[in-house]
Amino acid sequence: QMEALVRVLARNNCEVIIPKEQKCCGAINTHVGDLNTARTLARRNIDIFLESNVDVIVIGSAGCGSRMKEYDHLLKDDVEYAEKAKLFRKMVKDIHLFLAELPLDVPKASLDYKITYQDSCHLSNAQKITKQPRELLKSIPGIQFVELSNASMCCGGGGTYTITEREFSLKVLDTKMNAIKDSGAEIIATANPGCVLQLQYGANSKNLPVKIRYVTDLLDEAYRLESQS
Repeated sequence: QMEALVRVLARNNCEVIIPKEQKCCGAINTHVGDLNTARTLARRNIDIFLESNVDVIVIGSAGCGSRMKEYDHLLKDDVEYAEKAKLFRKMVKDIHLFLAELPLDVPKASLDYKITYQDSCHLSNAQKITKQPRELLKSIPGIQFVELSNASMCCGGGGTYTITEREFSLKVLDTKMNAIKDSGAEIIATANPGCVLQLQYGANSKNLPVKIRYVTDLLDEAYRLESQS
């Protein structure tokens, strides 16, 4: 997914810098209550990205974006990092929002897919980003977009929820997969790794002939097809 994201950004005239020293965003540590490690990771990422002198920190994972936008709250009592964290927060932007605000170079090649979109909770609820991913999908020629009846309902992934509340998580997933089946879509687009894993598990369990893809993967596929036509 990240290689596709870089290609999409480059296609849209963005210079992409990937700091090798960057660390995990700390979301997983937060999920299990290890805030000390989360703060250590946050400080390291703030240092690395601010030293890179970039204009925007583009995030391809909804969960990571949510955590990184909260670094200022996580470090509000840190005398050395509180102000840096506020600056950092202003630079963090989800990939869908970033692309939607560009003069997007719309793909010229068509994708003959029937697609639906599952709102990742960390994107729709935490970051209030819902229309941009849909707009990006609809910008791809040939796409037949169908709205999912319960698109805004959690898929049951929820960080560590699949482990701590597995039985209920699977019940939530069943409801989601039934809606996906009813949609008739052959591809489910979404925005977070946890959702991808949960939905793929659901598709495999139900023997549904659907593929789980990131929005940026589909944009990348359309761009790459141009050179073959």
